[in-house]
Amino acid sequence: MPPITGICTSTSATSGGAQKYRLVRTVAGRSLAGTVRRELTPGQSLALLETEGESPWWAAGTAIGTAIGALRTAAHLGSGLLSDEEQTLVRESVAAWDGVTPLPLHEAGLPDRDELPGARLALLAARAPYRISDDDVAAWLVPPYTDHCLVHLIAFGAICAVDRIEATLTTSTKEHA
Repeated sequence: MPPITGICTSTSATSGGAQKYRLVRTVAGRSLAGTVRRELTPGQSLALLETEGESPWWAAGTAIGTAIGALRTAAHLGSGLLSDEEQTLVRESVAAWDGVTPLPLHEAGLPDRDELPGARLALLAARAPYRISDDDVAAWLVPPYTDHCLVHLIAFGAICAVDRIEATLTTSTKEHA
């Protein structure tokens, strides 16, 4: 069978073959070099978070402290996507967690996907993010919720775990001081 000719077999820039030309690679490399080599100012992108928050004591007065405070505030907005009962469930489960024991998937420790899908997702994000499945997301991600809401919900679970770890480290540090 003869080869098919035409636009689909072209090695033009539109089909991804442009990178084989040295001139194209040179121009692209030079245009990106300035971006890659530019001096970055710590904290310059904090405005993208569109929120502020209190810096943790260990990073007070630094750009990272400001970023963590803003991130923590933004993540806690995700708690508003849960009922008071669900928030309590997530917070108490994370607070009682030793940081090591795996989260049981089929026992009382993890809410049922059909009954409390938001609490389940937040808890998985906090204690076992590698166990979040497409089914877990689909059970919760129904109108009026959007992908934007999903990010906030997952961030809420994750920041609960961060708060728990920070509290444990702070307590351990004070005990050994």
